[in-house]
Amino acid sequence: MSSLTRLRAGLLGAVLVIDASPGSAATGDLPELGPNVTVGRLPAGGGTFIVRPVAGAPLAAIELWYRAPSPGFGPKPAPALARLAAQVVAASKPIVGDPLGKAVSDAGGRLGITGYSDSIAISAIVPATAARKIVKTLTTAYFAPVFTDDGYRAAQRDVSQESQISAFDPETVVRDTIFAQLFASGPQHFPSLGDPKDVLQISSADAKAFATRAFRSQNAILVVSGAVEPGVADAAVGGRPEDSDAAPEPPASPEIAADAESVTKNFAEQVGGYGWIGPGISSASEATAMDFIADYLFRSDEGIVSREVDDKYPEALMLGQFITLHDPGVMFVVYSGSNTAALRALTQCGTDVTKLRVAAMQLATGIAPPPRRMPEHRAPPTPQAARAVAFAMPFFTRAKEVVVLAVDEEGSRDDAGRLVAVARVGVLAVADGEASDDRVIGSVDDRHVARGKPAHPQPAAV
Repeated sequence: MSSLTRLRAGLLGAVLVIDASPGSAATGDLPELGPNVTVGRLPAGGGTFIVRPVAGAPLAAIELWYRAPSPGFGPKPAPALARLAAQVVAASKPIVGDPLGKAVSDAGGRLGITGYSDSIAISAIVPATAARKIVKTLTTAYFAPVFTDDGYRAAQRDVSQESQISAFDPETVVRDTIFAQLFASGPQHFPSLGDPKDVLQISSADAKAFATRAFRSQNAILVVSGAVEPGVADAAVGGRPEDSDAAPEPPASPEIAADAESVTKNFAEQVGGYGWIGPGISSASEATAMDFIADYLFRSDEGIVSREVDDKYPEALMLGQFITLHDPGVMFVVYSGSNTAALRALTQCGTDVTKLRVAAMQLATGIAPPPRRMPEHRAPPTPQAARAVAFAMPFFTRAKEVVVLAVDEEGSRDDAGRLVAVARVGVLAVADGEASDDRVIGSVDDRHVARGKPAHPQPAAV
């Protein structure tokens, strides 16, 4: 199920696209992402570029991220509109030179376009020696999009085929169904590809209008990593003069619906899934800690739920990930096997998770034993400063554990003495619907994200 892996790609660009406030791509302070990362402005009042040199294979990964809702900006949603518009630009022959797809291929690379509910990424993996050329070609193509009839027809054919294939991907079908339940409106309510007939109903004029609004330099974040020079982003071109004073697109504001019901779909075998609302990327420490929770529960080699599934149902598969969105995020779980009812039972603990709020608050205020690896400068949390996120993962294993996320907003100071929000991940042992014991399994604060460190905090010693 490859999309779980794809969702982790381009983390820096994705986080900035999701988290950027209106105007922040072209104005305000640049993010601090660490000493080995170069961050700056694209030419002519454009968005942000990020260059991250990495030793290793002589390859470069070039990604252009846009905040672009998959069903479009208008009142009438058109699933796959963003994906189709991006494909038309890549397939259209400019006045001078070759289409982007051919230029990347001729350089010995591979072009990819990945659509998400609220953003889209155009990526190219190329030999490092071609990095500057492809940065220039990519930004030229998307900062002043060219639409041709041939490009539109080719893109419509390709995206329709991609949509047809996705209809037979169990994970995609389950995820789209869960998101449609969790969100009553907004781009997250709609599948990013939709049905093939949806693609065929999008006119060239509508796709062009979308591209003109979405694919602007001011709305872009360029991310380059690999065996590249720190100044590789200098090859990027400026945007259209008429867009010089434009701001980036604001984030979408989805309407949250009721909790989603479990979903079961029949493919070669039954596939099911669940989804829960969680914190958005605007709360960096919380969203990062949620990624940690997903690992604790579902990491293939040591997740507590994964081990339970492997022991009891060796032929089954269960995967889980926290999907980072602007607000809110979603913990998504999908499973398949001959006994989906038994797999579903792992998540139906019969406990009202709202009863665990008191225990989560105790965890946040430090009643639970603190991790022994806690930095010495971290001040002890105080009840007045802490709050418990109303989010508990209702997974029960043979150990009868429930994982909770708790946040101490003002209980920590960095090296300069500034207050830093800290998110603690804890495990509650539950009996008869009540928390009987608790322990901290890890913590993360805003510095893990702000300094460009890995998104997974280190487990604390317990």
